[in-house]
Amino acid sequence: MCGRFLEFCQENGVTKPAQITSIHLGLFLQQLQLTNGPQSVTDYFKQIRPFINWLKDNGQITVDPLKQVRLPKVPRKVIQPLTPEHCQRLLALVSGETFEDRRNKALILLLLDTGLRLRECTELKWSDINYDSELIKVMGKGAKERVVRIGPKVQRALLEYQYLKIQSFPGDKTPDVWVSRCKTRYNNADCHPLTTNGIMQTIVTLGKRAGITNIRCSPHTFRHTFATMCLRNGAGEFEVQSLMGHSTLTMTRRYASSLNSEAAVQGHKKFSPVDNLKL
Repeated sequence: MCGRFLEFCQENGVTKPAQITSIHLGLFLQQLQLTNGPQSVTDYFKQIRPFINWLKDNGQITVDPLKQVRLPKVPRKVIQPLTPEHCQRLLALVSGETFEDRRNKALILLLLDTGLRLRECTELKWSDINYDSELIKVMGKGAKERVVRIGPKVQRALLEYQYLKIQSFPGDKTPDVWVSRCKTRYNNADCHPLTTNGIMQTIVTLGKRAGITNIRCSPHTFRHTFATMCLRNGAGEFEVQSLMGHSTLTMTRRYASSLNSEAAVQGHKKFSPVDNLKL
């Protein structure tokens, strides 16, 4: 994104860092708004900010162009997680004994029990899983390593999948956990690692087959579901923050706010002013 901003600066006659002003940043953000939503524009800005700060720290600019830049307001939408019924319907689809069923069952349970990001899940290696300690080592955003726990049911699903993988592809040395069958052989292997897009499409397809239409079924939805269920089951905000790899409590509190909103709606059945009037 910094490269795109630099191209914008060059197109507008800016050839030296000292020439960058808040006007240039504002115009660039306005250009982004033509094709992107408020959240995407904010995310782009967050990528540019460290670059501007680096220029300040190294004396390349003396006036801070960030101070007068106003970001578009991002709508605070209520986060909709999967319901227990949705989870049961998804798991019913992968209750078979095929390689794909075992893999997809392990994938669904892992996402649901850990709240891993899509990339974290994609990059998971068998060497990252320690069944004895019930822990998985994860490399999160900003190259920050953390560990998350997997319960006995997830461990069993992973072991069953791992056993069938070894049986299905004898001699395969692929270190990646999530693999797919090759349509054509290469490098003397019958499987290849699933990409982030491959895992995404797997989850989306399962969601459609399960008839989940009111909520987008994606790996990130499982992340929402993990956080919401943990909070509902008594987890503290700091515990959820650590498990999910959030750098601050801001996002974690969004999940808590969503949960409080849900509880308030249910509580309205008891304290509704009109329903409690003797009409």
